[in-house]
Amino acid sequence: MKYKLLSALILSLVLVSCDKCKTDQPTATDYSHGAYIVNEGSFGNLNGSITWTLNGLLVSNPFADANGTALGDVISDFDEVNGKFYVVSNSTSKVVVINASTFKVEAEITGFTYPRSFQIVGNGKAAVTDGSTNGSVKWIDLATNTIASSTPVGLGPEGMCVYADRLYVCNSGGWDIDNTVSVIDIPSQSVLTQVNVADRPVEIQADANGSLWVLCSGQTQYDASWTQIIGHTPAALARVSALDNSVTTFDVGVLGDHPLHMAKDETNQKIYISNSTLLAFNMLTNVFTEFLPVASNGVSVNPATLEVWVCGETNYASASTVKVYSSAGEYVKELTAGIAAWKVVFIQ
Repeated sequence: MKYKLLSALILSLVLVSCDKCKTDQPTATDYSHGAYIVNEGSFGNLNGSITWTLNGLLVSNPFADANGTALGDVISDFDEVNGKFYVVSNSTSKVVVINASTFKVEAEITGFTYPRSFQIVGNGKAAVTDGSTNGSVKWIDLATNTIASSTPVGLGPEGMCVYADRLYVCNSGGWDIDNTVSVIDIPSQSVLTQVNVADRPVEIQADANGSLWVLCSGQTQYDASWTQIIGHTPAALARVSALDNSVTTFDVGVLGDHPLHMAKDETNQKIYISNSTLLAFNMLTNVFTEFLPVASNGVSVNPATLEVWVCGETNYASASTVKVYSSAGEYVKELTAGIAAWKVVFIQ
């Protein structure tokens, strides 16, 4: 979970380029393709942003350039559908709809209490998880940019994925605790069942063989006054069968680790997990290895090149460094992004 109520400085993002990236601030005529670094920003400071890069060009904040204003506060998701970007601004409780070519705002979708993740579900519809305690999935009509309906799920819903005609929703607990994944029939928008996994499921991805891979961050336990940590529950990677909802669980790291982000490389049968080091889980042998001996704030895989983009640790106050590695772990380049970079989205 990314409930990070930290005070932070508002910084002007300084464009720094490394390797093939230029040191001046370029101007793009079309932003609809490339890599989009999602910068969460620091809570309460309206400094969340998207950094764009393509073919050696890097634009640190194209949204501000195009609109003359801030994108939002705590950017918790970013996606593209039919030439439009959909950006979830968690702390300002909205989804910003952006023209993909120009980065100009076209609409804002409101009516949320605590939006977290965005997922396209087909037929002109999308889903947004909402709620810091009692949660729901809000069904979005993309033609009208409105909430069309709502389905109750578990506590503090976070990441989602689609497999066949079902939507799988991680119920992370929010300000409480949960350990379930809601399975929703997309056509009827009704919950079919809830699958028990480990504590605090936060992200989920489906593979081509009908397995749902769920990253569970584990619970930090506090005393009655919420002033001291008294224990932890284990972090885990759960494999859920889409056929019968059976669960196999693999412990992640050591007790006290609470990873939040993962990325899948199905070509090489790997799942990368950001932890105290960057871990690689072999989906065939079920074995963890250390991919890189560095902590990170997030990890993504470019599906075209299979390069691994690693968002460096953050202090929620200064610009982030994103380093790119080959699938063999060889250093390729690094980029400078906004505050608290945690994810990279690739659009070909």
